[in-house]
Amino acid sequence: MFTPMSAVLLLSFASFCCLLHFRGKQILETVLSLVLPRVNSGVYRAGKQISGPKWQYPNGSVIERFINGGEVSEQWQKKYGPVYRVWSGTHPEIVITTPEDLKHFSSDANDHPKAPNVNLGWFVEKLLGQAMGLLYGADWKRLRKIFDPAFTHAAAVTRIDGVVSSARKYVEELPQLAVGGPSQNQDSYTIPVQKAFTKFPYFLTAKAIYGPMTQQEEDELWRVTEKRVSLNQYWVGGGIYRFETTARLRDRPAVQRLEEFLREWHDYNVRMVSARRQRGEHPPIITYWEELEAGNISSVELLQTLDELLMLNLDVITHVTTWFITLVASHEHVKRELREEIAANKDTLHEYIASTSTHLHRCFIESMRIRPFGVFTIGESSATTKNFHGVLVKPNTQILVDVLAINVRNPFWGKNSEAFDPSRLKNIKQSDLRYNLHSFGIGSRKCMGQFVAGHIVKSLVAHLFDSFEVEPVEEKGKEGASGGADMGNWTPKSDALLRLTSRESVL
Repeated sequence: MFTPMSAVLLLSFASFCCLLHFRGKQILETVLSLVLPRVNSGVYRAGKQISGPKWQYPNGSVIERFINGGEVSEQWQKKYGPVYRVWSGTHPEIVITTPEDLKHFSSDANDHPKAPNVNLGWFVEKLLGQAMGLLYGADWKRLRKIFDPAFTHAAAVTRIDGVVSSARKYVEELPQLAVGGPSQNQDSYTIPVQKAFTKFPYFLTAKAIYGPMTQQEEDELWRVTEKRVSLNQYWVGGGIYRFETTARLRDRPAVQRLEEFLREWHDYNVRMVSARRQRGEHPPIITYWEELEAGNISSVELLQTLDELLMLNLDVITHVTTWFITLVASHEHVKRELREEIAANKDTLHEYIASTSTHLHRCFIESMRIRPFGVFTIGESSATTKNFHGVLVKPNTQILVDVLAINVRNPFWGKNSEAFDPSRLKNIKQSDLRYNLHSFGIGSRKCMGQFVAGHIVKSLVAHLFDSFEVEPVEEKGKEGASGGADMGNWTPKSDALLRLTSRESVL
């Protein structure tokens, strides 16, 4: 029998369903923001307690960190203090912002374990879960021993002459990339910095692995790379893509694109190995494949580490290159000193590119200081309790470094810390930079490709500024170059337009 009470209950249930439908996201965020810190705060109650930004649907704080890192970095530190908590899914992660805490965290850096898939879930597992950079301990050491020889400083130095030659040739062909199509005026034209300088460092890095590549091989690699880059949105976005079941149920096309990429990436490397064996060549990819055949590395570990070295790092090296060029182009006194230095070293270019005590190298480091490719580092943890400003962080809790806090807002850098001023690095000891500058990682786990990347980017910059007057183009309604990340491009690369005007070259 339908009674007035039944009507009230039915109406209440309907109202609840409507509220859940229209306000479910807010309710979920509020509930999880209250519950998660009580279930697992990441810190011991015996120490100082911390807070942080509330949990946000669908991924905690991950999207904000990747997409709006430059904006939220300072906001969060001001609001929550030098140590605070963010969330990756339901996992707590502790952010540190001071050189003192970075030094303490780095004391056992060589033994830092990594959380499975760095707390980013199933989609990352399928792409990078067994890549060298996401492993630790014996597995990391095993893979590092296999991959490292091609990327040591000594190995990178042996390739400098080829890198310099490639940079010269690439700069000569820049008119083909002019805005509006190939420029008929070889003396002056405009180029978009991202479009112009994305592929050059990428393919030179690839050649450090595969050796000389045909145009067809480069084209095939780029086609596969574009498919890989299109998958970034899923691991950054998280949510349903954190779990295989929900991803397959809710977005089967995304899973199919993932599986298609994995097949094509495997097949591409099989073809590259076969072609080099037929020609009797022995670049690093052959060594890696021999280790695979000997059972010293799995197919997944090999292919995912190659992905890490190339495709994941495409955003990184493009970011570094575009901001290096944009910042130098925007400062006349820096350009003038750079050209004078290039002219003085034109007969010893190999040594000049390799040197770490030049104005060119200081420009490189200073650009990464004020424009880091990642505002927050990928998390690492310690097997021991860490005391940061009285906050006792539990063992195996992911810890992130706020790179802008270390590199820019740090009192070590003075009042003009946001300015691009390479000369500031002239008289600073390397030991003083250790915990006041975060660029290539910490401990023995520093970025393996740092020497290769450094030589590539410095060679390109030397030839570019020797051959051209390079000036940023002022765009209507826009104040200077900016950099924004999105779900598919996780580093905030420069979006500047540059005017190139030919000048008499000395190289």
